[in-house]
Amino acid sequence: MNINNNNKTSLSNINKPFIALIAIFLLISVLNIPILITLWRHGFDDGTYSHAFLIPFISLYLYYQLSLIGKLQFREKISIPFTLLLIACCYLLFITTNAQISIGYWLSFLLVCLASIPMIYRFSWQMLFPTAFLIFIFPFWGILTPILQNISVAAVTFIMNFTEVPTYVEGQLVTIPAGVFEIAGGCSGLRYLIVSLAISSLFIFLYIKNVKRAVIFFIVAILGSLLTNWIRITALILIGEYSNMESSLMEDHNTFGWYLYIPFMFLLFRWGNSLADNDLFDLKAKTKINWAETPNKVVIVSLIIFLVLPSTILKTALSSSVTNNVVTKQIAAIENDHSIKPKVHYYTSIEKVELTNNDAKSRYYIYHFDGSNLDGKPSFYGNKLIPEGWNVTGQLIENNWTVYTLIKGKKAATVLVKYEIDQKTTAQLTPFKMKRLIKAIKGVSNTKLHWQFQLN
Repeated sequence: MNINNNNKTSLSNINKPFIALIAIFLLISVLNIPILITLWRHGFDDGTYSHAFLIPFISLYLYYQLSLIGKLQFREKISIPFTLLLIACCYLLFITTNAQISIGYWLSFLLVCLASIPMIYRFSWQMLFPTAFLIFIFPFWGILTPILQNISVAAVTFIMNFTEVPTYVEGQLVTIPAGVFEIAGGCSGLRYLIVSLAISSLFIFLYIKNVKRAVIFFIVAILGSLLTNWIRITALILIGEYSNMESSLMEDHNTFGWYLYIPFMFLLFRWGNSLADNDLFDLKAKTKINWAETPNKVVIVSLIIFLVLPSTILKTALSSSVTNNVVTKQIAAIENDHSIKPKVHYYTSIEKVELTNNDAKSRYYIYHFDGSNLDGKPSFYGNKLIPEGWNVTGQLIENNWTVYTLIKGKKAATVLVKYEIDQKTTAQLTPFKMKRLIKAIKGVSNTKLHWQFQLN
């Protein structure tokens, strides 16, 4: 009897809710490895999102603390509303991955994670924040870059009016007597804005309960990040002017920005302490939690089924099995051919079309994409349809082709491009993307890029 009691006691001391939560996140991650690959490719390997390595650990720590104060309690029976919500999120993930819409499947992945939590645990608003905090990993924040860039240009122009340095601004170029500065995308202040959003939302979650105080703190954090960036750009322009562009800061201006931002962050936290009216993880508030409960088996099985069916790893496996049976005898010869070709990434196979006129000055390639690689699509931003060294002099739509007229020195040429999905072609990307989205509902994701070069 003592042995059994000891076993029960030891089991009750195991933090089952937290372990189950880790298992859920691992399952979702493994089932959607292709999405994680795109995150690594476009987020973790980018200086703007260098904070991304810390975010998952912060989220897990928050969940661990929530489990200690009893905010993670297993459901006794399945919840119909949250089950329907999870099904809707999984279907959205299925559509956006088939359509290969980056922002779509990143947000859908996050929504699936969010919907999975209240499926297993009794609902509380606190349990949603640690998962929502993962939004700072996803690299879709770049859509704000042009807006922030234009705001920075306007702000710096205004500030420079209070200096004695003659300034001429045209577009993103700021001209002073010592030289020319470009307020490029890296000067938009996006990295400071993301960090401010992350730390302010985390601080509010932990320490501020009053809505008015939370909103004020959040706004100050955002405005402070923008102001810090404007001061950084203005200071660099002035340093460049007075050092005749020879200061080392002209090269290492990013580090200089953090020297300005970190003091602001300390001041923000110091001021935030005066607004704090709550401590979510106060040790005195913790009570003895019974961890002997186990999750409902019906809920667990339902969750696994819903997560597996739309998973991108399953789709990739099915696509790979089909692709391996496709005969692509010309691939090696075409890839080793150094003739003029576009720069296309992550295609599944390439086909060289024999033209009827057998003109040595013309070539026609069809790039096939099976959708197994989420970046493998005709519309991938890294695809370069214009051959290196050639300049575009004109563009028009003709016979369902986009026709580019090119020159290179004394040579002239024409490039024709069109996109295909489900045996239907279009000359422009926007209609092609709409067709791809519509076909994604039916599970169709195979696409083609038609590219033809003609030397005039």
